[in-house]
Amino acid sequence: MSAQSLLSSKIKVQHHKSEENSEDGKILHDFVSFDAENAEINTISEAKNLAKNMGEKVFPYLQETLENMTDDTKRSQCEKTVAWVHKKAVWHPELVEKCTHQLLEKMENSEALKEIPLSYEQIWIDTSIAAILHDIGRLSEVDIAAGAVCMERGGLKKHHALISFDILEHARIKPEILLAIRYHEFADVDEVINDDLYKNMSVDNQKIARFYTYVLQDMDKTANLTERSIFGIKKCAEFFDPHYIQDYGITEEYFENALNGNYLRLKGGHLLDAMMRFVTWTYCIHFQETKEILAEVLTKFFAQMYAEAEREYENSADKNPVKLADTLGKIMQLENYSIFERMNISLDEKQKNAVSAKIKELRA
Repeated sequence: MSAQSLLSSKIKVQHHKSEENSEDGKILHDFVSFDAENAEINTISEAKNLAKNMGEKVFPYLQETLENMTDDTKRSQCEKTVAWVHKKAVWHPELVEKCTHQLLEKMENSEALKEIPLSYEQIWIDTSIAAILHDIGRLSEVDIAAGAVCMERGGLKKHHALISFDILEHARIKPEILLAIRYHEFADVDEVINDDLYKNMSVDNQKIARFYTYVLQDMDKTANLTERSIFGIKKCAEFFDPHYIQDYGITEEYFENALNGNYLRLKGGHLLDAMMRFVTWTYCIHFQETKEILAEVLTKFFAQMYAEAEREYENSADKNPVKLADTLGKIMQLENYSIFERMNISLDEKQKNAVSAKIKELRA
């Protein structure tokens, strides 16, 4: 039996089906869950094979759903779902792995790395595995019958990080990696150290688990911000969410909270509020080397944020130049606070001067 066939045989697949009554008749739901029981995951290639094998079990269902759809609106939704799955299950983990390698290269001779009782090569392998597998739970957020994404999936209503942990819990994988995956959405390790899995570890292994969690938390944020620095917010769920208004405005309360160093938790508001929330991710960074990576990323992200404000202004039926000037000014303040004041890294003077000139022009 080939290595791929052996791995495939160790992935248990279960369907969670349900029906919902609506005005148009019954709506079928079908979510897929996985269990990688006894799968061996000690190398980067084994992690990639597992992720690939799981994806190959979901994509055919979505493709079949797409082919059978005749309603243009539902078909468009399903096409977006396929793109979302590819982004979350393929593109994003690859970017997190790339960012992780960038971080480790910067940290190779650092004291923080020297304190970890493992070789540099082993740390590289373990953190790469965590990066590759941290979001595999996203596959269980897809309703393959409807061709739609449901963040709170039917029945289980679990966060994707916990679903990822559930998939890997009975695999042959290091518990330190498991903990990093389970708690990668948090800001620190407060939850990790209260986990029974952590409490039963040796002191050295606890140190490794904390370090791996810090790395994954930092690099998940870095990868997400890198993506948004390239594409802006147009590829984010918030862009299509009716709870976010695209009117080149910023909520004053959220703005003040962000300038006071508070992490924003939003469920609606202005679309620029959502971009402001992305910036507050950087308030929970653990390594100086991460800050150095993020300095360039954030500069490009703020360029996207300025551009988004101007795009919304140009598309608005109610163009108020003073309001746009105020919004650009607030974004400038946030840029100064997040990069210069918090990270002690100089701002891009060319970008700063260009925005200042634009604000002056608008106020004139």
